[in-house]
Amino acid sequence: MNLILVGILIFLLVYGFFWLLANTKSKTFSNFFRVSTIIGSILVIIVLFFAGRYLLSIPFFALIAGALQKRLFNIFNIIYLYKIFFNKSAKGDGFFNDNSRTVRGSMSKDEALKILGLKPNCSKKDIIKAHRNLILHMHPDKKGGNNYLASKINEARDVLLKK
Repeated sequence: MNLILVGILIFLLVYGFFWLLANTKSKTFSNFFRVSTIIGSILVIIVLFFAGRYLLSIPFFALIAGALQKRLFNIFNIIYLYKIFFNKSAKGDGFFNDNSRTVRGSMSKDEALKILGLKPNCSKKDIIKAHRNLILHMHPDKKGGNNYLASKINEARDVLLKK
């Protein structure tokens, strides 16, 4: 029963759209189409935001900008934003992970020693050597490394060299 009602509703919408297209002036139809595109895009954006699909709403912002005849987004901007958000979230650093933000000076000397795998009476040379060995493996440009671990290793070195 519901399928029949949905089918009739879709048929009436499509029929009404084509009737409007055939029986109105092009300027009137253009304005109607522009307004309906803006309203429809806003409704879709609201639904996507409540569903937690923020990135899927970007093309609808572009649609609104196009309907308003503004050049806010183009396909290259959308692809760039998509890459930024998904590359950051896939690595576990950047915008989506609060752990990536560290406060300098918040690390204790004991924690720094544990991170670098050193003993309390180590020399400056030992600190630099341990740092270099760790950062070679955990650097964000290396496979398996990321910004968070590299920043912690650098912070541990800074804390120990400051003593």
